[in-house]
Formats: sequence, C-alpha cells, structure tokens
Amino acid sequence: MIIISCGHCKADLALYQKVGRGGLQRMYLERILKSSIDLSDAPGTLLCPNCKRQLATKVYFSRKNKEAYQLIRAVFNVRPLK
Repeated sequence: MIIISCGHCKADLALYQKVGRGGLQRMYLERILKSSIDLSDAPGTLLCPNCKRQLATKVYFSRKNKEAYQLIRAVFNVRPLK
C-alpha cells in the first residue's frame, strides 16, 4: 500500500495498492482503494483538487482490458503507508 500525493502542494490524493517492482508509472482504477478525488465521473485528466495541476491522463489498455491513469513524471510523490 502506498500513498500518492501532489508533488507541488503535497496534498494526499489516493491510497493505492502497488503490485510488482519498480517505480509507479500508472494507476489502475481497480487498485485505487481510497481517493480524495471523485473518480467515478473524472474526465480524461487527473487534476489535483488543491492546486489544479495535471497529474495524469486516463488511458485504456486493450491488451489487459483495463483503464488506468498514466502518471506524469516528477509531478507526484509516493510514500509507503505506515
């Protein structure tokens, strides 16, 4: 479990279940456990609720038949849940 926060204003955005090794590149919608943003009707971009900066773009992986947010590098922070 990791906490994803905005890299600009440091606001916590989501509690995410990370699987596998390596850095976080995308957030699959079914692995987001808790979010401060309403993702049910979210548009194609993920914006920080505090500073309104773009953090990710919604993409669809037809190979895996899953929707995810492709994160933009260096605009988010990740820390483990204690």
